[in-house]
Amino acid sequence: MELSNFINETLDLCAAELLPRFRAGLEVRTKADASLVTEADLASERVALARIKNSFPDDIILSEETHTSAARRPEGAYVWIVDPLDGTTNFANGYPYFCVSIARGVFRADGSIQVVAGGIIDPVRGKKYTAQIGRGAFVDGVPLCIRANRPLAKTFLVTGFYFTDPERLLPEVDRFARVARFCPAIRRDGAAALDLALVAEGIFDAFWENGLQVWDVAAGSLLVSEAGGAVCNYSGDAGSYNLEATGIVAGNPATVAAIAALL
Repeated sequence: MELSNFINETLDLCAAELLPRFRAGLEVRTKADASLVTEADLASERVALARIKNSFPDDIILSEETHTSAARRPEGAYVWIVDPLDGTTNFANGYPYFCVSIARGVFRADGSIQVVAGGIIDPVRGKKYTAQIGRGAFVDGVPLCIRANRPLAKTFLVTGFYFTDPERLLPEVDRFARVARFCPAIRRDGAAALDLALVAEGIFDAFWENGLQVWDVAAGSLLVSEAGGAVCNYSGDAGSYNLEATGIVAGNPATVAAIAALL
């Protein structure tokens, strides 16, 4: 099956596992890192992983709920990066802001991951965002384009905080304050992958957050870059984004540069 069709179909099937369970009184469990997991996360993940293992049996898989990792990273090997439910806390509390994120990458010589294809589905709105490297980004087949540059004071931004460790939270609150001095319109909606999709769609000017995992940002970072945006780590070094390095800033290139300087 063609890669984009595979990702599209898998996103649809995962979303079909989530929607009937939304606001259905699911048991919510707390994981070791104090984050939440529900049967919806696990059901969505089972679908995604079964399809990947059946269609791409030689590929490596990184997935949130099964805690799969890639200790071996041979150059040129393909890797799937799956978040079966990003925004579990939202989902568990009936807040309709969550998504499924699936990406396929390839290991570079240094062990870092280059994302080559990915997609995000917002089950509540029924919107599906997809991208392949060098081929652009789309929402339901319509090309995506980031928002045009405008002064930082007029931007509409989105961010997130690491919420389970006060020592890691406080530096991020300080970073938030630095940006908020210049931009009053900042949201914190609790699903980084969907935040990035909305940046690619031109709704938000930019997104930043620290402490995320690879499955939170893999598909979304590709969407933003393929929609004409810039993606960098907190270092602010444009063009060298590493999924597993410190922080992410993504969006309109001028806005990204301004935020990175403040962080």
